[in-house]
Amino acid sequence: MNINERIKLKLEQKSVQGGIVVVLVIIGVIFYTSNSTPATLEDNFKKTVVKVTTPKDYVGEQSLSFIGNVRAFTEAEITPERAGRVTAVNVSLGQQVSAGTILASLENASERASVLQAEGSYDAAVANAAQSNVSVDQAKNALTTSQNSIVSTLRSAYNTTNGTIVNSIDTFFSNPNGQVPGLKISGRGYTSQLNSERIEFQTILPAWQTRVNTVSIVSDLNAELDYASLNVQKTIDVIDIFIAIFNQQDSSSSYTDSELVSFSETFTGLRSTLIGVQSSIDASKTSLSSALDALKKAELASEGGVASLSDAQVKQALGSLRAAQANLEKTILRTPISGTVNSLSIRTGDFISAFTPVGIVANNSAFEIVTYISDSEVDLLNEGDIVLIEGQIEGVVTKIAPAVDTVTKKTEVRIATESKDIVNGDTVRITKEIAPDNVSDSSIEIPLTAVKFERENGSIFVIENNLLVAKSVVLGAIQGGAVKVLEGITANEEFVIDARGLVVGEEVEVQN
Repeated sequence: MNINERIKLKLEQKSVQGGIVVVLVIIGVIFYTSNSTPATLEDNFKKTVVKVTTPKDYVGEQSLSFIGNVRAFTEAEITPERAGRVTAVNVSLGQQVSAGTILASLENASERASVLQAEGSYDAAVANAAQSNVSVDQAKNALTTSQNSIVSTLRSAYNTTNGTIVNSIDTFFSNPNGQVPGLKISGRGYTSQLNSERIEFQTILPAWQTRVNTVSIVSDLNAELDYASLNVQKTIDVIDIFIAIFNQQDSSSSYTDSELVSFSETFTGLRSTLIGVQSSIDASKTSLSSALDALKKAELASEGGVASLSDAQVKQALGSLRAAQANLEKTILRTPISGTVNSLSIRTGDFISAFTPVGIVANNSAFEIVTYISDSEVDLLNEGDIVLIEGQIEGVVTKIAPAVDTVTKKTEVRIATESKDIVNGDTVRITKEIAPDNVSDSSIEIPLTAVKFERENGSIFVIENNLLVAKSVVLGAIQGGAVKVLEGITANEEFVIDARGLVVGEEVEVQN
């Protein structure tokens, strides 16, 4: 190895040794730093401090403020409905008056005469109606009499028909109430029919007896008469068959000719009796119809009917009287409320035009303030709430309009107060501290700084395990420095007040 090679080798060895020393120095510095100054590193990773609140707490830190106009709680402008000359002024300016007090009168001699005439017409109509009631009572009595007569006719019809069957027809059957009644005389082709008819009467007679025993004047008498007429006619038809049989018997019959003639005469008499019963039923139907018609006509011509003539006459007369009284009232200027006469611009002898204001009566001890609030403020105000007028006078919210005013595009609110520190016509400022309890899930507002806005709606930050978590919300209208939240957060849920500069997942510290 020559000198140059030796020199080169030594230089390489020194270079390696120097590198080892540098590495050892760096390791020592790191070790020293990690054991002696840990607080310095932690300072480079300080947590972000944030403030949180809830929608209720946020709203509770705010207050409503709006402008209103003072007016008398009750105030009436006195305006005549017709022109005329003033004949009397009954009050003076500043006088206390009660509701209904006559303030002034216009000339009204003809109106008073019209009222007197209308009163006479009304009294005559009432008297006529009272007289017509007699006819109604008579018609009702006649109807009751007819109904009682019909009940008697129905019972008589049953008794006559039942007696005819049991006492006369049944004598020609061996077993009239059996399944086969058994005709005892030659039927001449009618045997089967007569047996069937008698079996049918086994059902008809008991049912008819039940109906007759329960019938009264309140029953459906027309239906009962039709039922009785049907049964009587059925009995007449059976008698007609027997009369035909009696007239056709020959020498082989078990009855003599004289007996057959007697039977025929007897059944002919029964037939006449039943026809008389049928005529009574028909007459009863006619009588009932006539009585009902008479009552209806009487009611139509007297008081008490649905559309009675006398009622119409009374109402017509009463309408004329009311019209005359209304015309008279237009000549009398009354105050509709109690209060003080604040204005009265007429004197006796003045001629005034219709619908020209002549006075004002107001209750000067109680005032009403009228103001208008926006949709977002309506949810935070309730009837009965206490508000401050000019920061020191208490008022009570008495009315909140159910709809938006078409002119102002806001909701009208009325506030009552009895303070003497304000006067009618003042413009005042009303304030109200918002109670957190007034905030519901449907009326949430949060500050704009809490929202990370996106193309549609946005998100807010909530804290979970000291980390920021984004929560999507549906936004509504922006009101000043706040925005309404329609969905995504409840009234009691905490959120970060200021989301500016924060990112999802960032570890934060909540400021108490």
